[in-house]
Amino acid sequence: MDNYVEPIKPKPSEKYLELIEAYKHLHEDETKFTGISIVPFVVDLYSIIQYNKCKSLLDYGCGKAVGYTQNFKNIDPKKKIPNFNVPLHTYWGIEDLSLYDPGTLEYPTLPSKKSDLVLCTDVLEHIPEDDLDWIIREICSLANTTVFLNVSCQLAKKTFTTGKYKGENVHVSVFDHAWWVDKIKTIHKDYKELKIYLTSTSKEGILGTCIKGDKDA
Repeated sequence: MDNYVEPIKPKPSEKYLELIEAYKHLHEDETKFTGISIVPFVVDLYSIIQYNKCKSLLDYGCGKAVGYTQNFKNIDPKKKIPNFNVPLHTYWGIEDLSLYDPGTLEYPTLPSKKSDLVLCTDVLEHIPEDDLDWIIREICSLANTTVFLNVSCQLAKKTFTTGKYKGENVHVSVFDHAWWVDKIKTIHKDYKELKIYLTSTSKEGILGTCIKGDKDA
């Protein structure tokens, strides 16, 4: 399979660049943005990965990526998910793992190769609305067959602690599930070969939509 990444020419807004610096500051706290937002989807992702025969994975916006660097532990007792004695990618059967998060010191470099699955959980709501199109396109350009997106449709408990946006909520793009479906479907027209799983979380629970690729039609 061709692993060439079609170049995306991002045009980050001034706000996006400012927020990246703010997130870097928040990442100095070891308890923030650990990557645990993936917890509710661990078992479903196993099924998605097996069904779509994914062997390589990029976690786009991975945070501190503790699920990959340590043996997985379900730190949220409300989620009935077993503890695994292996890192997440091992449990999923992933052979080639890539991690990316521009707000971290550990994973600031965007991969130059595609992965079978690009995973992006609780990231897009942190992106200014003006930047969403190029970010989603960048995500799609890095996927061979499958994309999994989860967005939060409500405000976060965290606020920015420094800089121009001090005191403001870290979720800067809060929209309902239907809005996100329309956004993703519009962009999917240029990436029809991909299957995109979109889930959203809110006070009402989790909603899901699967946008099928050409091979699934």
